[in-house]
Amino acid sequence: MHTTSRTFALLGVLSAGALLSACGSDSSATAARSEATAVSFVTFGDAGQQSGTGPAAQTAVGDAMAAVCAQRGCDFALELGDNIYLSGVDSVEDEQWQSKFEQPYTNFNYPIFAALGNHDNSHGPGEGSANSRGDFQVEYHYSGRSTKWNMPARYYNFAWPAEDDAPLAEFFALDSNPLTAIVPDPDPTWNFLIYGQQQQAWFQQALAASKAPWKIAFAHHPYLSNGLHGNAGSYDGLPQALPITATGAPWRDFLEATVCAQGVDLFFQGHDHDLEWIKPVSRCGKTHFIVSGAGEAPRPFGNANRNEVFWQQDRTLGFFWFRLEQERLIGAAYVLDAAGVPRLQFEQTVPRQD
Repeated sequence: MHTTSRTFALLGVLSAGALLSACGSDSSATAARSEATAVSFVTFGDAGQQSGTGPAAQTAVGDAMAAVCAQRGCDFALELGDNIYLSGVDSVEDEQWQSKFEQPYTNFNYPIFAALGNHDNSHGPGEGSANSRGDFQVEYHYSGRSTKWNMPARYYNFAWPAEDDAPLAEFFALDSNPLTAIVPDPDPTWNFLIYGQQQQAWFQQALAASKAPWKIAFAHHPYLSNGLHGNAGSYDGLPQALPITATGAPWRDFLEATVCAQGVDLFFQGHDHDLEWIKPVSRCGKTHFIVSGAGEAPRPFGNANRNEVFWQQDRTLGFFWFRLEQERLIGAAYVLDAAGVPRLQFEQTVPRQD
């Protein structure tokens, strides 16, 4: 199934954060209105059990996210790709759905909206040359086998609160793999020029049509990163002059024509297995870049000074929690201690920019 895009109308069983009927004290009504005009979520990625790691770390992160959500509130989670290591799934019946997704997140009882990564679209160790394998993850969304998994298309958007005519935030899941593959897919369906243009046209139109004050995009491959893979356009130390997808140059150009040019507020990224909150850069306007790829197998930085950050940490399991309000966002970074307890390491409030 070569799915392209569709807007995701959230099922009624999911929480829409609807405004509660006015009753009780004025303070209760004010609190209800405040909650109805806020969106809270966690972000994590690269969590699908690399070879030999087993479920312990993935389960610990899932439980830690559940604990933070119970304390601070969550509506859902964003999963940033490489959802099933090492090469995705073979079908919607693949046992890995249970061992590498459903079971580790047993205690995380919130919707998870996912993007595809290179390992989800590979024959082997992450080369990215088998995009048809990623379609099984879309099919799983429609299979009725999960109450958590959400991926209605390879790239898609959803608004929150879902049933609100004027949602506070709109989220855009992007498919980076065809524009970043180490080994290009031989199927011409996934040619980066054609597929990239199709996805770019959809994304530009969806951003232009969005009436939400907050616009959030998420994908697997980073635009900026201090991790081992680095910045788009020179991934893994490859020369920028090479006109190939392995450098990430087509993905860089895609993001600059969309995320940067149309004022996306936050761009969530995985691929590098660490935690980073990177400061906006002049060539990309107001956009904040968050790497949240420490969901199961953390790694060291490649160059911790490559990009200027508000905060970063490597070699640790962890995730981010965010709350969006009308005029500000609150973002917090959590890492797990030796006992698996989430510890707040960094938090800041950022005003919304028009």
